[in-house]
Amino acid sequence: MESQPDSIAGRLEAVASARPDAPFLHRPGDAPVTYGVLGEHIRRVRERLREWRVVPGDVVAGFDPSRALMAMACATLPSSCTFAPLSGSLAPDAYAALLRRLRAKAVLAPADPGHPLRVAAARVGVPAMRIVADGAAAPGGFALELDADRTDRIEALAHPGHAYVLVTSGTTGKPKLAPLGHRQMLAFAGAMIAWLSLVPDDVGYALAPFHFAGGLRASILIPAISGASFVCLEESDIDGVFHAIEAYRPTNLGAPFSIHRAILRRAADFPGEVAASRFRFLRTTAGRLDADEAARLERLFRAPVLQALGSTEACGIAHDPMPPRPRKRGSVGVPLGGDVRAMDALGRLCAAGETGELVVRGPLVFDGYLDDPELTARSFAGDWLRTGDEGRVDEDGYVFVTGRLAESINRGGEKVSPAEVDRALESLPGVREAAAFGIPHPVLGEDLVVAAVLDAGASIGEAEILAHARERLAPGQVPRRVVIVESLPRTDAGKLRRRELAAHVGIDAEARDGADGDSRVPAASALEAALAGLWSAVLRRGDVGRDDDFFLQGGDSMAAAHLLREVEAVFGVALPLRALLEDAATPAAMARAIERARALAAG
Repeated sequence: MESQPDSIAGRLEAVASARPDAPFLHRPGDAPVTYGVLGEHIRRVRERLREWRVVPGDVVAGFDPSRALMAMACATLPSSCTFAPLSGSLAPDAYAALLRRLRAKAVLAPADPGHPLRVAAARVGVPAMRIVADGAAAPGGFALELDADRTDRIEALAHPGHAYVLVTSGTTGKPKLAPLGHRQMLAFAGAMIAWLSLVPDDVGYALAPFHFAGGLRASILIPAISGASFVCLEESDIDGVFHAIEAYRPTNLGAPFSIHRAILRRAADFPGEVAASRFRFLRTTAGRLDADEAARLERLFRAPVLQALGSTEACGIAHDPMPPRPRKRGSVGVPLGGDVRAMDALGRLCAAGETGELVVRGPLVFDGYLDDPELTARSFAGDWLRTGDEGRVDEDGYVFVTGRLAESINRGGEKVSPAEVDRALESLPGVREAAAFGIPHPVLGEDLVVAAVLDAGASIGEAEILAHARERLAPGQVPRRVVIVESLPRTDAGKLRRRELAAHVGIDAEARDGADGDSRVPAASALEAALAGLWSAVLRRGDVGRDDDFFLQGGDSMAAAHLLREVEAVFGVALPLRALLEDAATPAAMARAIERARALAAG
């Protein structure tokens, strides 16, 4: 058998040579990017980076606001460097800290000199490059430009065998730097291609952020290595999912569980597209759907919904099998490309059916974090990677997750470190203690709330604390609510009882669902009543009160955009999306915001 190239670039160049005219990336409203164009740009990027003295093992970090160009960067840059895709919504201080830790040799950043990433690059002294669209020669073409003649010599943190470094939230508040090797990524792609029987004619979607493991690996690399293609949509573009069905005939839909929940909510508005769908399978990433939701999706699209368990560090841990192999209700499938067991607190492997911490080993597991040997040591028990998930493996080898040992909050697929949120809020004068915690959310899985203890005599409130959070944290880390309390629940040893915080502040699922009766305050005006009705229609629930928070009632970013369009159409006032996070978070508050806007318009 002919050996395969052992690098991502080599494998993609082989596909490009064999199928140059086949589509790689579909862009709604534009011509597709072919594998021939991809292969040519891999060669160009390799030459360009060498000219700038960027070689394998050197880290280039950054992002581009164009989803299509960012996808091309993810596919081409590892030809001659280790690429660290970053979120596009961090503050300059956070970017600067990451660039220093990564020892970045160059930064891929938007052209805007005021963008926080460019500001951080200048502060750290790292040259910035930009990716410039150049479709004159072929659709999807681009050029790289560096704001210097060459890069400086710097001792590389990564290894030449590392293709990517992903930045993940740590439970201590310090982001973790997880390197992903070429061999590891190719092994994962090969396992998934065989598991899902992917062929070049398959068409998928890219909906998740590319700095997430699921967005990078599942959306780009797996289809690319198989010679298939994907529809590149804006993040969480639910309407785009339906519009693409007739245009591109997609055969599979992989997305975070929160996206699948949003698809369920919007499907009634696209009956023709749903009827025309021809999916072979749907698969969830970044979390799990409950069994009833998965069953509804299967009935809707007439295709199996495959659940999975994965992590940045271990790629795929377990995965539901494709039919005709059986799936088990409540399971995340069987091990994918490695061994999965449960381990007890003493480090002993559990017998089948016994509960413990899920651990995994095999070729899909990474070697360790880049700059934190102590964290690496804590993350392994011998050659077993500790997942932080509690669960069991039954006698048939099916994996079940029963809980989470770690404290990170899974907010719609984005893992939020409570400790990082705590520290950011405690930096505000007047806040003595802050403790972030998760609460159930019908779409996101979990949402974020903070309990705060103030200094004696402090006059700040929830609005000031949230404003401070928006300045210090990424959007996905900003809490939905801040509840002022006199104290935090602690053990006798003084350790925070984070799991008790929801009950401590009086926020729990039963209270939000009105299990003890309807305690809502009646609308104070006709405008409030009309808004409550509109909110009920958008949220598809009939019990929205004047003081109910939009997001705590099940709203998400897609529903928010829908609501604001309806508000503008009905009331003639255009409110920005941030209003739902700030001064229009409830029907009563939105009524006041509309009245203020009307007063300003009237002069």
